[in-house]
Amino acid sequence: MSSPSLRHTLARAMAAVAALLLPLTTPLPTARADAGHDSVVVRTDHGWVRGAAGRDGGRVFQGIPFAAPPTGELRWRTPRPVAQWQGVRDATAAAHPCPQLPLRLLPDGGPVLPGESNRTGSTAEDCLYLNVWAPAHTTGRPLPVLVWLHGGGNAYGAGSDYDGSALAPRGMVVVTVNYRLGALGFLAHPALSAESGDRASGDYGLMDQQAALRWVQRNIGAFGGDRNRVTLGGQSAGSADTCAHIVSPTAKGLFQRAIQQSGSCASPGAVTALTLDAAERKGSGFAASAGCPDPTTAAECLRAVPVAELIRTAGTGAASLWGPNTGPRVLPYAPQEAWAEGRVNAVPTLSGNTHDEYRYFTALYVDLLGGGPLTPASYAALIRLQYGERAAAVLDAYPASAYASPNLAYSAVGTDQRFACPARSDSRLYGTRAPVYAYEFADPQAPPFIPAPHTPQGAFHASELAYLFPMDAVRPLTPAQRRLSATMTAYWARFAASGDPNGPGTPSWPRYTPDADRIQVLAPDRVGPTTGFAADHHCAFWPQPASTQWGQPPSTATP
Repeated sequence: MSSPSLRHTLARAMAAVAALLLPLTTPLPTARADAGHDSVVVRTDHGWVRGAAGRDGGRVFQGIPFAAPPTGELRWRTPRPVAQWQGVRDATAAAHPCPQLPLRLLPDGGPVLPGESNRTGSTAEDCLYLNVWAPAHTTGRPLPVLVWLHGGGNAYGAGSDYDGSALAPRGMVVVTVNYRLGALGFLAHPALSAESGDRASGDYGLMDQQAALRWVQRNIGAFGGDRNRVTLGGQSAGSADTCAHIVSPTAKGLFQRAIQQSGSCASPGAVTALTLDAAERKGSGFAASAGCPDPTTAAECLRAVPVAELIRTAGTGAASLWGPNTGPRVLPYAPQEAWAEGRVNAVPTLSGNTHDEYRYFTALYVDLLGGGPLTPASYAALIRLQYGERAAAVLDAYPASAYASPNLAYSAVGTDQRFACPARSDSRLYGTRAPVYAYEFADPQAPPFIPAPHTPQGAFHASELAYLFPMDAVRPLTPAQRRLSATMTAYWARFAASGDPNGPGTPSWPRYTPDADRIQVLAPDRVGPTTGFAADHHCAFWPQPASTQWGQPPSTATP
């Protein structure tokens, strides 16, 4: 495959998949379970909801609104309070995902990710809903809470893609959240900034996530949860967004612990948030593509564009890459600046990655959508294309001859630069202010999401999710993998309860310190610490200062 054709096919495939990112109020006395009647009927601060019995013996509540529909004049505005409703609201079916294109990109028309939202897509702007997995009864001590932010490059996915029935029986309440995606969630534009009280725009998706956290503060006690033991967690873009909330002044007090799985915003190699000026320039280009080039009428014009047209406009080219920007009140400082100046919500953190993160992207972008596999010559050409004057050093550190195939060499570059070493850097950074427990998921036989004819998937990006959230769309776990799943859900639940994953029945997990540099390996045949992580992933090779720029590998936007 020639370098220009490789660049064209990879860029086209990656654009289609998109990019891998109020004060607290006292809970109202009306937010309670109706213990004298039906345990699946609960009163929230805006009305009664009726859930259903879950397959784990607990209760499931789906499609609970946490903010007003962001439609019409509320498109590209901060989330507003939901209206009160009368009677008992049905909460037995998931709400629509936020607007997004379907990800049915495989050669056979199948989705590239296992979530239902990836199969269907959505054009429903009325999408700010959450789901709750709760214990069967609300008596006894309130339980810890996990609020989960889905991945998908801030352009795809839904809270309803995640099933909390494996974690909830561990003694916790699980909340999964929808938030605005793509241009609807992250568009900045001078016209939108002009109508904002803080003269800024963008970050609406982050604001939605914080609105959901405030709903938890007001209401989770009615479901048996403890508003003073809230863990905010996510994977991929959801992890990077969690990272952003750790440095957000408007998130202070909304959560007491954090879980980051395969996504950073504060470390070398992480996708850096745009400044407001840069985000507004990008937004102006998007507005012109959507038929709204005049800055004086752009806000009104954009709000009149049908949602299907908006997501089609954002579906190709650079406009498909979305994420937070620094400038709006929710994220006034760059994460690196906030950490350097101590302006962070330092909380205990469980943070990590998978051993073979980038193999998923190689299988998708190169093998299935790019005409691969790579040859030694096309691998070298691709590295030169992406890394410019630094390509020789990259090829020297990752020669094709050192790997079973050029595909695996290319995967190792992306894994180490974009995921593994940033995850380790996060642990080193966070550990200066709060306890950190670092992990690497390393099951080489994890059930794959997509066919991989030339790239063994190993522990690919997002492969650990099936061990925490049951997924009917992937191959069932083996007995050994089920045992690993039980260990992981126990670790995650105990961390949510106390900020420490350790407890009876699971191998000891040492707290991370830079000196010891011990990272917990999570694999079917071994659960325990390693000191070989940095060497395994060439972390000494990749630059540590955040200001150092290495080229841009294909977008790590993902699940």
